[in-house]
Amino acid sequence: MSRHTKTVVQSAILKSAANLTAQLFRYSTNPTAPPLDWKAVFEFAIFGLIQAHVNCHWQEFLEDSFPSYSTFAKPTDQTTAPKKIIQWQNIIYKIILDQTIGLFLMNTIFLVCTNLKQSGNASVLVAEVNRKIWPLIVTAWKVWPACSLCNFLWVPVESRVLVASCVGFGWNIFLAFFTMVK
Repeated sequence: MSRHTKTVVQSAILKSAANLTAQLFRYSTNPTAPPLDWKAVFEFAIFGLIQAHVNCHWQEFLEDSFPSYSTFAKPTDQTTAPKKIIQWQNIIYKIILDQTIGLFLMNTIFLVCTNLKQSGNASVLVAEVNRKIWPLIVTAWKVWPACSLCNFLWVPVESRVLVASCVGFGWNIFLAFFTMVK
């Protein structure tokens, strides 16, 4: 199994587990809560499959366009490894792009995956996405900029989606509660 495929599968498992965790928590604190909604768990798994695939390509695009590091080697010194120099301007560009275009894209995928079935038609789905997307993005800005900064500074590009999925476990519990409110 390729690294990309493993990341996508792990993301789907983590997202569905987060939804299940939120539902179990709700049920444990409110015995009259509705029974487990396996459809919601499935929606989160589908969201994980789609979003992780898109995010893998997004992270590769960001790194290819704005590398986090440049290497510098002294021409006379062949015994030492090239020195990696942080490209702060590129880090800032990536954070801005990731926290605007990236969040919009990833949260739109979430809203489509979790509202597609009950929306009935495209115009209702678009209206629901439009109604929920900006409050979701503003809330996401409380969590994801720090994760992006750490990812861009210290995590290799091929592992960024998995790291974000692990951080996202808590975020996806929040998203599960967000979808329960309707």
